Amino acid sequence: MPYCPKCDMEFIEGITICSDCGGPLYESEEAWNAARKKEREAALRQGTGPDQNVFPASDEAGRQQAEAAGAAEPEGFGQRSKGELPVSTVYVKKSERYEDMKSSASAFLLMGCAALAAALLCIAGILPISGTTQIIFSLVLAVMGLVCLIVCIKTRKEAAVMQKEAAEETAATEKLITWFLRAHSADAIDQKLAEEALAAGDDLREYTPEELSLKRYGLIQDYLITEKDLPDQTYVDLLCEEIYNRMFGQE
Repeated sequence: MPYCPKCDMEFIEGITICSDCGGPLYESEEAWNAARKKEREAALRQGTGPDQNVFPASDEAGRQQAEAAGAAEPEGFGQRSKGELPVSTVYVKKSERYEDMKSSASAFLLMGCAALAAALLCIAGILPISGTTQIIFSLVLAVMGLVCLIVCIKTRKEAAVMQKEAAEETAATEKLITWFLRAHSADAIDQKLAEEALAAGDDLREYTPEELSLKRYGLIQDYLITEKDLPDQTYVDLLCEEIYNRMFGQE
């Protein structure tokens, strides 16, 4: 199966470009390992140290992207030990973060009130505790309650700021989506893909639904990156999903 060494992902037959990083795919993971081994052997013959990073020629774009980000890929780029899961990065909307903050503030408020109520019951002698233990227990509960209330107040303030940012983000996202839907139609997307397929000697009508979806998604992603120069890849993915659903979701 086609394999992307940078993302450590396999694709269905017929896919040649990774939908995540845009890099070229190898015929299989075994082909990638063989190419990497061959590159290492060639590097050793040319005097390259074994501790230096060696990338197959077709993965040169991935190496350049890593260096441009200020961190060259470590030894074993594109490979993971058995059982190690790939890291998945998903964009979290500010509206969702705001809701999480509100829930956290409410939870701290309830815990704080419960702790202070328990401290008062302990001081009043209602709880079956007496002596030094009663004093210590009451103080601990009171401190816990006050800390929870302080955290609640702080979280509510942060949530208020996040609420404003969430509204601005929602408006900006909707503006981007509206712009894209006006600038590009579903028919135009498919026409562009048909032209690219024809240039590559393929027929778009022969693509499976999964292949067609990946091609559409990749083209939408390319338009967003090239026309709007959006720096956050996870945010681009979020936009792509929403735009794709509005364009082709009814199919």
